[in-house]
Amino acid sequence: MELIQLQQLVVIAQEKVLTQAAEKLNISQPALSRSIQRLEDELGLSLFNRTKNSMVLNETGQAIVEQAKIVLADSETLKEKATALRNKSRHLHITTCAPAPLWKLTAELSAAFSNIKITSAMNDEDEIVSLLLSEKAEIAIVRKEIESETIVTVPLVNEQLCMQIPLTDPLSKKSAIKFKDLAGRCIREYTQTGFWYKMHRDCISDATYIEYDDIMVYTNVINSQNPLTFVTQLANTHSEKREGCVTVPITDPEATAHYSLAFLKKNERALRDVIDWAVKTAKGW
Repeated sequence: MELIQLQQLVVIAQEKVLTQAAEKLNISQPALSRSIQRLEDELGLSLFNRTKNSMVLNETGQAIVEQAKIVLADSETLKEKATALRNKSRHLHITTCAPAPLWKLTAELSAAFSNIKITSAMNDEDEIVSLLLSEKAEIAIVRKEIESETIVTVPLVNEQLCMQIPLTDPLSKKSAIKFKDLAGRCIREYTQTGFWYKMHRDCISDATYIEYDDIMVYTNVINSQNPLTFVTQLANTHSEKREGCVTVPITDPEATAHYSLAFLKKNERALRDVIDWAVKTAKGW
């Protein structure tokens, strides 16, 4: 006996006409008839008075319908209880190739799913696949689609790299710049930026970088000195107005990161609520 058979029986009782019940259930009338016949065979009871052109619930069928409603209600209660138990003990470890999407995701995820314990780490891109496959992380934020039959990737959000430039600098007059415009320049940079750190040095190899490992020290420096520094909209630095500075986008293809969420296909059902929420929420970032 399957729950779907009990649901079909209840719909037949509600619609009273088999063709209408089949239409509501989105199956063919013969398929519905066969399903109900299998239910009767298993119960060892005839639930309908049948004629050549009609099929009407008999007294026994009406009693079974009432019991079916109880079973279906109990099954919903069971699913709700299971969901509550799953959520109560849920733990998500998120690995990321860059900090900004992780900051945005975990901050809002904690508010939306208060019963989920979240831990996170920033890892090298070449480590992320192994972390997923070994189940040391449930979700990964990646910028490259992972070619694996066991891993699903879902587009999340883009991050646009810009440069905050003092108004006294000739580059501040430009509406957009490229990495080559920064050749030989002195750039202040926070080091904990994931793949961006290496990418900056690959794309502007002859720049001079003054690095800061402490975010508070770095923030104080750029607020007080207005140096050349990288900013993005996801890190909430793109929109910060610093007197004497202008924010200019970098238009090289490498300056735009296209992030996706990656997870094991076998865990898709358990993670679907979080993934759907994250994709919807990211549209407002």
